[in-house]
Amino acid sequence: MAKIDSREVEREKLAILRVLGSSSGSLGSQVIARRLRDEYGIELSERAVRYHLGLLDEQGLTTKVSRRSGRSVTTAGLDELSNALVTDKVGFVSDKIELLAYQSTFDAGTQSGLIPVNISLFQADQFKDALKAMIPVFKAGICVAEKVAVAEAGGSLGGLPVPQGYVGFATVCSIVINGTLLKSGVPMDSRFGGTLQFRQNRPWRFTDLIHYSGSSLDPSEIFIASRMTAVGETARRGAGKVLANFREVPAMSLPLVRDLFAKLEKAGIRGLVAMGESGKPVCEVPVGLNKVGLVLSGGLNPVAAAAEAGIGTRNRAMSGLMDFNSLQSFWDVVKK
Repeated sequence: MAKIDSREVEREKLAILRVLGSSSGSLGSQVIARRLRDEYGIELSERAVRYHLGLLDEQGLTTKVSRRSGRSVTTAGLDELSNALVTDKVGFVSDKIELLAYQSTFDAGTQSGLIPVNISLFQADQFKDALKAMIPVFKAGICVAEKVAVAEAGGSLGGLPVPQGYVGFATVCSIVINGTLLKSGVPMDSRFGGTLQFRQNRPWRFTDLIHYSGSSLDPSEIFIASRMTAVGETARRGAGKVLANFREVPAMSLPLVRDLFAKLEKAGIRGLVAMGESGKPVCEVPVGLNKVGLVLSGGLNPVAAAAEAGIGTRNRAMSGLMDFNSLQSFWDVVKK
């Protein structure tokens, strides 16, 4: 009998938890097996999936909804998902960026398709104050787009349910730019997430950087939780620290990249903060040979301003995809 690799079993169980954790409802073994293959490259038969689900049920990490509906992940399962196999999660952010860029179908010309979003949760009685704190940020354009989505308790955003007592708030993620360039044949290297210092309303330098490929957590979530931003101050005075991302593209693709950014801007996607020249540093970050550095605004900047105002928020950066036409103007949300 072949020896069972216990670590491989744990990885397969964790992958099943990830599939269930990213779903807004329960899933059966057939759907789980297909998503394991398509999203994680893990080949498991439906029988093997059912075996793992049985083990997860025994551990209280999943629960059977019904024979027809399948399983859903429990609170204990979500806790396990966030804590288990940290070595497997190193580089998880970088992998997620690539996956969302590939899955994005947003077309700047038709202004339609699936667009990557960040999801934030605010306590319902604080949501109006949160919107008030965001107003200067959207006015200053320190965001990827003015399009947002809101969901009350019991609803969902990007497949994520909104719990009781909370309001869900979706912002456009800068990965939409990765997806647009990718579909036009331009490879983009997502290198860092960081805090970018502004001076006299101009981007000056990065003060903190986290390399995507070496992190198991999203840099924006870390910087917001650590109170390392001054987005609201930057919006009001033109000086402070905001969330930003650093990307690289081949220098030869620069004419096409400029054209694509122009099309994105016409569609209301204005995430570009700074564009460098071939081989030259941008905001004091060196770039590779025959590469051009791009600095993109962090999609969670408006939410960071709310956190700076003392409003509690739970954030899930790069949390999923939404239909662009399901989003609405931030200013329409404020009016309501």
